[in-house]
Order: sequence, then C-alpha cells, then structure tokens
Amino acid sequence: MLSLDYFAHTNALSRVSSGEKLLLGGGSLVLALALPRPAVLIAVFAAMHLVLLLARIPLGYILRLWLTPAAFLAAGLAGVAVSLAAAPFPALAAASVGPLHIGLTAAGLAAAGDLLLRSLAAVSCLLMLAATTPAAHLAACLARIPGLRPVSEIALLTYRFIFVFLAAAGQIYTAQQSRLGYAGPRRSLRSLALLAANVGRKTLLAVRDLDIALAARNYRGSLAHRSPSRPVSLARLAAIIFFLTALAVAGLI
Repeated sequence: MLSLDYFAHTNALSRVSSGEKLLLGGGSLVLALALPRPAVLIAVFAAMHLVLLLARIPLGYILRLWLTPAAFLAAGLAGVAVSLAAAPFPALAAASVGPLHIGLTAAGLAAAGDLLLRSLAAVSCLLMLAATTPAAHLAACLARIPGLRPVSEIALLTYRFIFVFLAAAGQIYTAQQSRLGYAGPRRSLRSLALLAANVGRKTLLAVRDLDIALAARNYRGSLAHRSPSRPVSLARLAAIIFFLTALAVAGLI
C-alpha cells in the first residue's frame, strides 16, 4: 500500500492532469463493462498497461499488484467454470465425488472466459488510476462532479483509515518483535493473535483522535479538497477521446 502511494506521487505521469487520467481510466472502465466484446476488453487491458509502462512503473511491481486480484479472480473462475449437480449431466470432463457429479461444460468455460476478460480489463483500469494518480487528487476531481462529492469524501476518509490501520499494526508488530514475540512457532501464533485482538482497538482510538482533530478545525461534514493545478493537454485529451470513441465503435459493430 505504501509503495502504491509512493508510485502514485512520483511516477513519470504525475504532472499529467488528474482529469485526463480519470477520463481515460473511468471511460475505459465504463466501456469495458457496458460493451464487453473481446476486442474491446483486450484493447482496454493493453492500453492501461501501456500507460503504466509510460509512467515508468516497474514491471515487477505491476505483477505484484496483480497478485491479490488474481487470487480472487481464480476463485471466481473456478466457481463459474465448474458445475456441480446431484445427477449426471453432459460435460467435457466430469468426475463423481460420492453422490455429487462435478464437471466442466462448454457453457461454463465460455462464461468463465468472458468473466476473465471483463475482470482483467476492469481491474487494469483501476490499477492504472491507483498507480499513477494520488487518491487525494482523484477525490478532488470527483468532488467537482455534481452529486459525487459525498462519494469522494467517503473514499478519501476510507483511504486515510487504511494508513491509520497500517500504522497501528506496524507499531504493535515492532513492539512484539523487540520482545522476541516471533522467536518460535508458538510465540508467533500467540503474537499474531494478540496483534489481531489489539489492532482494532488501537485503530479505533486513532480514528477517534482524527475525528477530534477534524472537529477542532471546524469540520461541518464537508472536506476541502486540495490538489495541484495541472494544465490539460489538448493533444492528450484528443487522443483519449479518440481512443474511447474507437472502443465504443468497436463494441457496437
């Protein structure tokens, strides 16, 4: 998480307008979900990773970013591709486990393939935005859209609470290590249990302090969004619009 925030602030596209990146990532995400044709999904996936490479995000780190989504995607694909029934059914490959019949069907594999492409395209849009644009800048852009200001504030506070949670967990873990809390299997298990039991309480205390700090600064349910002003490039804007239009046309043909 800290590495992601670091790259979001220091990547080669950090001086590009957040609105341009939000238009590219958000527009591609909408088209990938609304027009899930294979050509559109593959083009979105390739374009988002091209942007990541242009931002000079290390390839190894991009692969690390995909580890968590890939785990959830694998579990979802298994549930879609594999059919389970009490009676035998036509399948490309099947096996029996007691009274149950498990198999792979052509329809299940087709649905899994569609889910795979759609998920890869959608997640790549989100990863591009997360790795190239700080969360505060995205929230500032969303706050300018009528009706989305509450959403942007909730997202920004949630993002802040993630760092509060990580800081609390890091402090407890460091204190445990200094007392040889992970010197053996039994001690490690006990320390992890204590860490899980106390990190929530410590996080709530930190959140309470943050709430007091906001109240002391006259917080009235609306946050002031600040982000550096970046000039919009007409050439980049035209290229983004052309790309999104081409995707829409390809999805409708």
